[in-house]
Amino acid sequence: MKPNTTYAVVDIETTGTSVKDGDRIIQIGCAFVKNNKIINTFAADVNPLTTVPPVIENLTGISNARVRKAPPFDDLAGTIYSLLQGTVFVAHNVNFDLPFINAELQRVGYPELPIQAVDTVSLSQILLPTAPSFRLRDLSRLLNIEHDHPHAADSDAVATAHLFIFLQKRLAQLPLITLQQMVQLTPELPRETAELFAYALQQGKKQPGRLPKELVIRNGLALRKKSLPQQAVGRKKQRYPLTKAQKMQLFGEDLTYRPQQARMMNQIYRHYTQSETATVPLMIEAPTGTGKTLGYLLPLAYLAQGDRQVVVSTATTVLQTQLLDQGVQLLNTLLPVPVTAVVIKGNQHYVDLDRFARGLALHEHSKQTQLLKLRVLVWLTTTTTGDLDELHLTTYQAPYFAEIAHHGVASLKADDPFFKDDFLRFRDQLTAQATFIITNHAYLMQHVAQLGSRQQQPLLVLDEAQHLADGVLHGSRQRFDFNHYMAACHSLTSRIDQEHGLNLRALFAEQPQSDYRLKLLDNSLNDTDLHFQQLQAALARTFVPHQKGGSQPVEIAITTEEITRFFAENNGLVRQLQTAIENCFLQFKQLNEQYQHDQAEVLPPEQHVLDDFFNRMQQLRQAYDLLQSWLIPATRDQRVFWLTLNQWHDRGSLTLSGSLIETKGYFESQLYPYFSAPLFTGATLFATGKSQYVYSQLDLDPKTTVHHRLSTPFDLAKQSRLLIATDATAAEEPSGKQRVAYLTHAIHEIVTAAPKQTLILFNSLNLIEAVFYSLHQTGLSADRELLAQGVNGSREKLLRRFVQGDNAILLGAASFWEGIDLPQEQLELLIVTQLPFDSPDQTVTKARYQQLRQAKLNPFYNEALPKAALKLRQGLGRLIRTDQDTGAAVILDDRLVTKRYGQTILTALPKAMPPINGSVTEISAELQKFFQNSN
Repeated sequence: MKPNTTYAVVDIETTGTSVKDGDRIIQIGCAFVKNNKIINTFAADVNPLTTVPPVIENLTGISNARVRKAPPFDDLAGTIYSLLQGTVFVAHNVNFDLPFINAELQRVGYPELPIQAVDTVSLSQILLPTAPSFRLRDLSRLLNIEHDHPHAADSDAVATAHLFIFLQKRLAQLPLITLQQMVQLTPELPRETAELFAYALQQGKKQPGRLPKELVIRNGLALRKKSLPQQAVGRKKQRYPLTKAQKMQLFGEDLTYRPQQARMMNQIYRHYTQSETATVPLMIEAPTGTGKTLGYLLPLAYLAQGDRQVVVSTATTVLQTQLLDQGVQLLNTLLPVPVTAVVIKGNQHYVDLDRFARGLALHEHSKQTQLLKLRVLVWLTTTTTGDLDELHLTTYQAPYFAEIAHHGVASLKADDPFFKDDFLRFRDQLTAQATFIITNHAYLMQHVAQLGSRQQQPLLVLDEAQHLADGVLHGSRQRFDFNHYMAACHSLTSRIDQEHGLNLRALFAEQPQSDYRLKLLDNSLNDTDLHFQQLQAALARTFVPHQKGGSQPVEIAITTEEITRFFAENNGLVRQLQTAIENCFLQFKQLNEQYQHDQAEVLPPEQHVLDDFFNRMQQLRQAYDLLQSWLIPATRDQRVFWLTLNQWHDRGSLTLSGSLIETKGYFESQLYPYFSAPLFTGATLFATGKSQYVYSQLDLDPKTTVHHRLSTPFDLAKQSRLLIATDATAAEEPSGKQRVAYLTHAIHEIVTAAPKQTLILFNSLNLIEAVFYSLHQTGLSADRELLAQGVNGSREKLLRRFVQGDNAILLGAASFWEGIDLPQEQLELLIVTQLPFDSPDQTVTKARYQQLRQAKLNPFYNEALPKAALKLRQGLGRLIRTDQDTGAAVILDDRLVTKRYGQTILTALPKAMPPINGSVTEISAELQKFFQNSN
């Protein structure tokens, strides 16, 4: 790369992804960039001399009729070759565009282009590390780049050129120390992309500027400066805006007055300022569109004046971020005196600067880890939280995250190089003076005493309160995975004498008696492995009947009495296992302490070997702690246990799991005493009219709990339709061939009649897979993008593709029933394949139902039915998200009509959505009429 380099930013549209399979270019666009300015452009349609597939025609808008008028690639090849020669080729996914163009050039007799190339996807991932998506359309929106025609080569090329210019400028702004570290990592990026880092470093050294005032250099890392907000001292308390006029004056032009939101605000403020209700729990159901978040944040901000804190807990870490970035940010635009807020998550969500800095010095072979290191280096110049969730990674399973994740404030020492800059210490300092502490249900229940106080009793908001009980039950589920722990033993043993790289024996070679101590460690690991095998075999002998394998994994329930008797009969084996694990830690500790004492300086590669071994040993620590907790009778008695075998019922696959069965009495004793009377809120809290389900789940007395149910702000009668199929096959047998055939036929007919963006909700991943492949055989996927959970990728990836799709169809289960926001054209048709009852065959569900029977309660009416009604309400809540939305919901389960309990469920649904019953054919006709009238 040189100062006057001309960059040819190229995008192509093609009939497919493979030249070898006969795919061809149908459009090429190019924008030429020099000195960070677009100096010229070129664009041309190309006749592929073959048919443009319908899916490509729909995606690009380029028709067969249009390309028939264009010149073939043979006629354009000379122009393209001469334009690109002598430039640096740039593309958004360069390993697709450049090889495709080179292959086309070779096909018509030209040589490959002898030019360098740069990839803007990789550059964006590194230089925009907190971007939620790296699709060109999303990056254009993020950076306010005009991009009117996505998937048109000329528009894409110009948008990519503007993106490249931005990235070039961003790269030049990075501190020299960061650029130097990026170059030293010698990353393997597509083509010559990494050479841009060396060029930026070279240019920076020629004209070194001052370090930006918002940055600081600490021990070789460029970090964003952090500062605590100034304390408000002696400020006069602000008066709460009780009336409509006062609220409208406060909102100004920033916010539209919403009657239901204003009502919610006043309900909260009055509740906690009146002596007769201030000590009583408050529950408010606020439907979608109410403006629930601001509805509770604003009155609580006024109630918290005078150094009172508010703990807000929600269901997920994603919702925590939304609360801070959207809710609190909007609140502070309204308030005369802004409030401070802090997000609190588990330690593993935060980066440990010392661990990251040590790992930088290690040569990395993994391309994924190289990329992550580059991203974190750039991210550290912008983040003040150190929260790894800011990187929007879809998985934290990469081993690298175990290396850099924080182990908690207790793991720090005052002389650690980054002690003063540590993110967790700063978070704790911020927490001490924040008005709002935003956490999630799982963290709240694990840190109640830390977040609350029996004396001061902060205010507590439980947002998405319907998830609190399930969150505790899910969080209590623990699995003793014997094969995972045995694999950890083998991995640790191999690292004592591994052939590749530095091993423990080489590291401790100069220590006295190192061979003897390593032999003891090796023996203890082998003993641990053996005892895991023996304990697994003992469980199989005791509880697993001799039978042939099946086609599905199997669960075998174990009663509390049976597991107690097993632990008693196998006490010696359990103790042997625990002793072997203790010996592993003792022997490694002795070796490590002796080494640290003898060495004047521990080099990064040496420390990495020690850290890596210690981190892997934590898996054995988890096994030890879990076993220890289950040996305590009080802990064991509250749980249900079960064994799981794989689909072949192989005894060697056996795992032991345990879980709480219910939360009765749990919140009353473990949570509520630490806070003022809580505020419970959510869009769907109440299952059915007379159901006490939400109260029993949350340990509340309905007689002493004040509750309000706000009405929806939407005109559902006009904006929506609810249709129920009366010709559905039996939904009680969801995986049968007859059911799959019915769903395939019904879905195909409905989405053909109403070609809208469609979400289809299932209860089973197996059924999704069967219906997905059955729909493919109908030819539906030729015209519509068909996406399925468990087939096309992760939930995050599927949602991104669905949102960006055009009349896409998404098949989802579990997490797709709630927590997704798809307004307007992003979702117009919702199909529910069956009522969302829990599987009664699951061990935890069986145990819960048995417990209810013993209490003389009907499991169906006290648990299964209200839970299904609540989930169905949540599923239907995906449909209408704004007052501009129109949409229809179709339920392919006639139990709503044929079963007595169906009417109970229907009464829980919005009264403004009266159901229309009919056959699939009749439903299809009704949908056509509804959408025609809505346009």
